[in-house]
Amino acid sequence: HLRLVGMRSISHGFVLLVISGLADGVGGVPVFSLTRRLGPARRLAEEARLYGDLTQLKAFHVDVLVGTPGQLQSLIVDTGSGQTAFPCTTCGEGCGQHMDPPFDPTTSSTFRWVRCGEKGCDSCMKDQCSYNVKYVEGSEISGHFFEDVLHLGSAQRANKKGPVWMGCHTRETKLFRSQVPAGIMGLNEDGWNVLESLADGPIEKEVFALCLSETGGSMTVGGLNDTWMPSSEPFQWTPYSSRYHVALDQISFNGKDLFPGSLGEFMLDSGAQFSYFSGRQVMKLEEAIRDAASKQKVSWSSISCLKAGEDEMDRFPNMTLHFGDATFVWRAKGYMFRKEANKWCYSFFASTHFMLGASFMLDHAIIFDREEKKIGFAPSSCPHFASRDVTSGDLDWNGETRNTATFQDISAAWETAKASAGWLGWLLLWMSG
Repeated sequence: HLRLVGMRSISHGFVLLVISGLADGVGGVPVFSLTRRLGPARRLAEEARLYGDLTQLKAFHVDVLVGTPGQLQSLIVDTGSGQTAFPCTTCGEGCGQHMDPPFDPTTSSTFRWVRCGEKGCDSCMKDQCSYNVKYVEGSEISGHFFEDVLHLGSAQRANKKGPVWMGCHTRETKLFRSQVPAGIMGLNEDGWNVLESLADGPIEKEVFALCLSETGGSMTVGGLNDTWMPSSEPFQWTPYSSRYHVALDQISFNGKDLFPGSLGEFMLDSGAQFSYFSGRQVMKLEEAIRDAASKQKVSWSSISCLKAGEDEMDRFPNMTLHFGDATFVWRAKGYMFRKEANKWCYSFFASTHFMLGASFMLDHAIIFDREEKKIGFAPSSCPHFASRDVTSGDLDWNGETRNTATFQDISAAWETAKASAGWLGWLLLWMSG
């Protein structure tokens, strides 16, 4: 059977991602603490660097080590799909050239193929659980599922590894064949995803957080480490429906509401390069930006790109997106992206499928709490990582020198937010026990 699981951005357009052979995934925001799973050697959080940008790589990816011994694979971090997959050596000429060599199953002592008849396998070929992924614009990947251990981050990280079901490409075409990262890490609730597997193993909670900067960023799984995602403001929370859809009630610009009512539900999709609204919504947003540019005497280099320096963009008005009682400040350097020096272009476009992509997520710590079905966000000085090289004093720790003192789990974040609310915070604290 075919099933819609996400989208993928192509420059100013988009494509639909359709997967066959995947198993079904599983009034206000609650204030109760997250329950912790019991088990040996559980960790509060695992952290890793993110690499990428909106202009050259057009995506953000994380390094993982797969197998025993670990083989390095670069995976696009995608909250719009639920499958983790990449090329294997069995793909041969069927796959393109990427930044990492194909995964070699024969050298991993913990590798095994997923067989037909195993729970969750819906599609089989030659006694192997298989998949086929097609994109509307023509890209396609196919292959077989396997199980092996996955270690989040590079070898310098002290993260633990756990068994995960992943896809081993035997064929990829077009965009998948030409992309720089090796594969994709699906973090949505569809299908077999890394987060669910790790939550049953080395981490305590089905929670992850992303912090994207103009170049690179950071990712934590199991909780939040505020050294990797520093913020001086409390997190604001909004519930999500299936597959990270949030209700967008209003957008304000220069102190004025732009729309007469709700804008609809939008998927938070880190795998999409840009953000997508309805045609009428895009026209309204562009009109507001043009008016602000005229008042501030900022010129245009083209119909969709401002000619402005850093200081001019810092002074340009913010957009405020309202999700119930939560507000998200979308800075000018987010809804306009730096295409080149002093050239800032719209980072949102028209579509019938509403999404808030990587351009929306920039410079914010965003928590996806799948146990409480809520999303939290706060402005953050997300780290910049241009390469895999580890330098002394950066955010990569190993062994006994690993810094865990600044870890802040989601329950603590709730207490911080409640305390900052004064007497109302004490009331909420009393209600939550």
